[in-house]
Amino acid sequence: MNKPLISIVNSSTFGKHFTEHIETLEQFADLVHITVPADIDADSLAEKIKDSDGIIASVTPKFPRKTLEQCHKLILLARHGIGCDNVDLQAATELGIAVSRVKGVVEREAVAEYALALLMAASRRVPEGLLAVKNSDWASRYRMIGMELHGKTIGIIGLGNIGSRSAEILSKGFGANVIATDPYIDKERFKQFNAREVSLQELINTSNAILFHCPLTSETHRMLGKEQFAVLKKGVVLVNTCRGELVDEDALYHALQHGYLGAYATDVVEGEPVDGTHRLVKLDNVIITPHLGGYSWESLRGMGQTCVDDMVSIFQKGGTAGELANPEVLQNNPRKWH
Repeated sequence: MNKPLISIVNSSTFGKHFTEHIETLEQFADLVHITVPADIDADSLAEKIKDSDGIIASVTPKFPRKTLEQCHKLILLARHGIGCDNVDLQAATELGIAVSRVKGVVEREAVAEYALALLMAASRRVPEGLLAVKNSDWASRYRMIGMELHGKTIGIIGLGNIGSRSAEILSKGFGANVIATDPYIDKERFKQFNAREVSLQELINTSNAILFHCPLTSETHRMLGKEQFAVLKKGVVLVNTCRGELVDEDALYHALQHGYLGAYATDVVEGEPVDGTHRLVKLDNVIITPHLGGYSWESLRGMGQTCVDDMVSIFQKGGTAGELANPEVLQNNPRKWH
């Protein structure tokens, strides 16, 4: 029997630090590493991956219907991460392609802690202090007065797997007043994680800092824009470890320039990757990091092992993946490894 071909697409970390993940896959599959531009067109991407039986995919590029339709051998597309917004799940389901993802618990601690690291860095102006010392300007510290989190109202948009952990740390560790909005969870969960349930509008109106912990969907796409930024409390810090598209960037830029928003600390940017020429990078009240939320040793090990386990289950054991983003595929004549 021929070995399955597994393509590792745009993932700079899979197998790099945990070589046992590569070694396990090489026992039963042929591997190929593919790097493509984030904005590659559908046909060009299909040409690169059309012979793949399995794909381990990063957050980029997008896998639209037009690409997936040309991947006639593809059985499993495993996301090396939680979000699957770069994959056309409906098309994959209709074509019988299983799409798996990492369970939220794998990245829970890493992303929650990173969100709070960004919050602390912005609220206490850590990057400015570092830059001042590097520029031999110690005396400029008089301008770097920050905000304590104790007793402040911190709003969390999305109280799921990661948002709930941030709520725990903020309420129990910092003594913050945590409020949250999430229409998809049980009301008891708010009590469980020391968060008061509020509407999105109340959260925007009353928070001293706001954390995004929600997926990118048609409902959350650019959910904060000009109207929302106009009613923020003075000096609000906005933290984003989810997706850049949750915010209207034009409105965000204007709010940061004109003082409607105190600071923006983000690990994600619409159209990422970006470089030093990006307009947000040039603003003094913005912190941007290169999508590092899941980059802890513990999280990366778990993410990689999840992808390996899913490939083993599909291609060696004839089973299915542990966490399907499109479970409907199981009732839609899913493709099988021959």
